[in-house]
Amino acid sequence: MNEVRNLMPDKNKRNILPSAVFFILSFVPVFLFSGNVVSKEISPVYALIWSLFAGFTGWAAFFTGRVAGYRRGFFVTMATGFLVHFKFGLISKIFESSCFKGTPYCHIAIATSFFNYLYQQYLALMSGNWKLWAPVSIAFLWIFATLAAGRAFCSWSCFYGGIDDFFSGILKKPVLKLDKIAFAARDFPMALLIFFLLVSFSSMLPSYCLWLCPFKFTGELMDIDPGIKNIQMILMIAAIIFLVMLSFLLKKRAFCSILCPFGAWQAFFGKINPFRIGFDKEKCTECGICFQSCPVYAMDFKKGEKLKILDYCNLCGECVSACPENALNYSVFRIKTKDVESGFGKLLNPESFFILSILIFSGTLGSLFVPAAIHDVMHWLM
Repeated sequence: MNEVRNLMPDKNKRNILPSAVFFILSFVPVFLFSGNVVSKEISPVYALIWSLFAGFTGWAAFFTGRVAGYRRGFFVTMATGFLVHFKFGLISKIFESSCFKGTPYCHIAIATSFFNYLYQQYLALMSGNWKLWAPVSIAFLWIFATLAAGRAFCSWSCFYGGIDDFFSGILKKPVLKLDKIAFAARDFPMALLIFFLLVSFSSMLPSYCLWLCPFKFTGELMDIDPGIKNIQMILMIAAIIFLVMLSFLLKKRAFCSILCPFGAWQAFFGKINPFRIGFDKEKCTECGICFQSCPVYAMDFKKGEKLKILDYCNLCGECVSACPENALNYSVFRIKTKDVESGFGKLLNPESFFILSILIFSGTLGSLFVPAAIHDVMHWLM
C-alpha cells in the first residue's frame, strides 16, 4: 500500500502535460465552432465560457480517469442549457430574450418520423426546388450524428437524456427495484419506434411528439380542440411523472430505458460507431457491481454465466468506474489493448480517443444553445 501511495504523485506528475494537451484538444474545436455561431447574436464571451467548461471536462476525465462523474456534470449542464433557452418559453418572453429564438430539430421526433422525412425529401428532390430540399436535408445531419456519436449520443449529447440522468443520480441507493420488469420491457423502445414510424407516416404527423413526449410543456404541439388537448395534457403530465419520479426512485434512467424510441434507434444504427465497452472475463469476479451500476439496464448478468453487454449500452462509463477489478474499459470494437496509465502514451488509449471525439461532438452541439442559455440567465439577473 505504501508503494502505491509513493507512486501516485509520480503518476500524477507524468499526466500534467498530457492533460494540458487533452484540454487544448477539447477546448479549441468547440471554441472555434461556438465562437463562430454565437458571435452572430451575442458576445463570444459566452462561447468562451462553454468551451472552457467542455475543455475542463476533458481535462478532468483524462487526468483523474474518472469518466462517469465528469460526464454526468457535462451532460446535465447541456440539458439545463437546453431547458433554459428553448423550453422555458414563458420566462424567455417575460424577460425578452433575444438570441436564437428558433426551436431546433429534435432527434426523437426525427427518429419516429423518419419515413415522413424520407418522403418529404423525395418530393423535394422531384420538385427540383432547393428551398424545399435544403431544410429537409437537416434530418440527414441527425443520421450523421447517429453514426458519429454512436450509442454515446444518449449519455453525452441528448439534451433530454441529461434530465433523466440528473434525477436518477440524486439518491445514493434506489428506493424501488424493478429489474425483472425493466428487463422484460427492455425491447419496448424498439417496438415503440417501429409503431410510431408507421403511425406517423400514415398520418404525416409527428405522432410521438403529439401524444407521448414529456418535453412539450411550454405548449407547442398541443391540439386546438379542447378535448384532445386535455388528453394530451394528461398523457404529458403522466410522462413527466414517469420521467422524474421513476428515475428518482429507481436510480435508473427510466424514460431513456423504457419510453424513448431514439434509444432503440441508437442501439441499431450506433453499431457502426467503433467505440464499445470491453469486458475482460479473466478479471471478473462475478460481484455484480457493474450490473447494479448500469443506469439503462444494458447489462445481462447471472451468477456462473458470462456477462453480456447489450446493444442498449450508451457508453456512460458508470460500470467502468464501478468495477473494483478494472475488468471493464473502453475499446474499439471490443479489441483488447493494454492501456497506458500515465504519460503521453495515455493520449493513444481507446478511452482517450472516445472521450475526445464525443466531447468535441457534444461540445459543438451544445454550442447551439448553452452559450445562449448563459446569456439568457445573465440577462434575467441584470
